Amino acid sequence: MSSRHEKLAHRLTQILRRLNSGERLDVHRLAEEFAIDIRTIQRDLNERLGFLEWDEQGRRYYRLDTAKLGWLTTQDIERFARFCSIQDLLPQIDRSFFHEQLAQSIQIKGLSYENVKDRRDDFNKIRQAVEHNRIIEFHYEKSDGSRKYYTLEPYALVNRNGIWYTVGIDCNGRKEKTFCFTQMSSISGQEQSFQADEALKQRIQENDSISHGNQLAEVVIQVAPAAVHYFTRRKILPNQETLRHLENGGLLLVCNDVHEMDIIPTVQYWIPHLRIISPEDLQEKVIGRLKTYLADKV
Repeated sequence: MSSRHEKLAHRLTQILRRLNSGERLDVHRLAEEFAIDIRTIQRDLNERLGFLEWDEQGRRYYRLDTAKLGWLTTQDIERFARFCSIQDLLPQIDRSFFHEQLAQSIQIKGLSYENVKDRRDDFNKIRQAVEHNRIIEFHYEKSDGSRKYYTLEPYALVNRNGIWYTVGIDCNGRKEKTFCFTQMSSISGQEQSFQADEALKQRIQENDSISHGNQLAEVVIQVAPAAVHYFTRRKILPNQETLRHLENGGLLLVCNDVHEMDIIPTVQYWIPHLRIISPEDLQEKVIGRLKTYLADKV
C-alpha cells in the first residue's frame, strides 16, 4: 500500500473508531486535525464510509445511528478502513460488491446487540461527562432487584459482546467499578469536574475485560480439538492469547488481567469444549453453577 493510501487508512480508522464509540463528529475540526480540506473529510464520510447508517448526516456534523454503536470490533475497523482507502483503485463492480459485503457484515453483527436508541439522551449525558471529566449521579438496579445510588467519575463507555457498560471510579469508595448502561436510571450530569487518571483511561481502552477492580492476574483455559478453529480464528475470550498447542490437537489459552465474570459465562456457553485449568477454584465455580441450575430443573 502506498504512503498516500496508508495515511488515508489511518485517517479512516480514527474516524471509524470515534463514530463507533458514539462521538458526534465535526467536519471542521476533523479537517483541522488531519490538515486537509473540509471537502475531503466530507468525501470520507459520504462516499468512502457510505455503508454506515447515520443518525445525523449534515453539512457539518455526523453521528452514527445509536442502534449501531459498538458493532465494529477493532479488527473490523482496521479491515474496513484499509478497503475504503484503496477502493478508488478498484473497478466499480468490485467497489459495489465490497460495499454490499460491509453493510451486510454490520447488519449480521447487530442481531445480538442491544438497542439503546430510546436511551439516547442518557447515553449522551454519560458520553459528554466522559469527554469533559464531569461527575455523574444515578440509580443502579442490581440483578437481585435492589437499587443503589452512585456518584461516579466516568472514564469510558465501552461495548463488550453487544452490551454497553460505563466504567469509572466510585466517588464514595474510590474503587474502579463497571455498570451495565441499561441498568442505570435517573442519570444526571454534574458541574463538578475531576482530574482524570490518564493511565487508567489507557488501561481501560486496551483491556478487553469489562470488569475493573478485583481482577485475576491470569486464567488458563483448555480448548478441546473440536473448538480450536473458533478460538484461533478470532479472540473470543477477553485478553485472549495462545499459550501453546497440545499434542491431541487441543489448545491452551491464557487471559491476563480479567474478572472471573468475564470468563465463567463464556466457559459455560462452550461446555463441553472449554475447561479452566487455573485457578482451579474458578473451574469449581463453573461446576457449582451448573449443579445449581440442574437442581432447580429437577
